[in-house]
Formats: sequence, structure tokens, C-alpha cells
Amino acid sequence: MTKVYLTQTGSFTASHSHDGSLNESLHEHTFTYEVTFHGPLNEEGFLLDFREVQKVLLQIVKPLEKQNLSTFFKNPTTENVCIWLYKKADKSLPHLYSVKVAEAPDRWIIYKGEK
Repeated sequence: MTKVYLTQTGSFTASHSHDGSLNESLHEHTFTYEVTFHGPLNEEGFLLDFREVQKVLLQIVKPLEKQNLSTFFKNPTTENVCIWLYKKADKSLPHLYSVKVAEAPDRWIIYKGEK
């Protein structure tokens, strides 16, 4: 059985701040994400329909766009955004493998769930 990895990327702009040891005032990022799926090809030779994956992911991140992430997360870290996105995608799409979220091109978080 042939298995493949499929990755859909996207981005959203949002702001966050940090108290405690991070101690950063409110600032904005364009967060990029990569959501990867893994599994067998179906009868038609594909894993998932890219169009459906993109549509679902856009709906998931839509509430975050242009928002202060402190209104969504107790600790609005990139780590927590990544875990949140993973959990939302896992409820909506099959074959989820991992989620990667970057707040800048040189730093990112990858989460593969607790499975």
C-alpha cells in the first residue's frame, strides 16, 4: 500500500504579548503554518482533496486573523497556537500527521499530537 505525505500551507496576521520571563509588549506577526497529513492513497490515487483541506484550514484560522491572541489563549505563545491548530484540524480532517507554526522564517514549532 502506497502512503504519501500531503502538506497545506497558509498564513494569518495576529498580535500577541507575553508577561513573565518572556516580557514582550503587544506586537504583530504574520504566522505561517504547515499542516501535514499522512496516509494511503484512495481508489482515485490521492490522499485528500487539496481544495477541501485549504477550505477547512482557512475556516479554522479565520477567527485569529487580525486579533490579539491574548483573547484566545491564556498564554498566547506560538507553541499554544500550534497545539490549538493541531487539535482543531484533527477534529475536522482525517490523516493528520503534524502542524508547524512559524512566527518568523527562522523559528517555528512543530506539534505531532499525543498519539
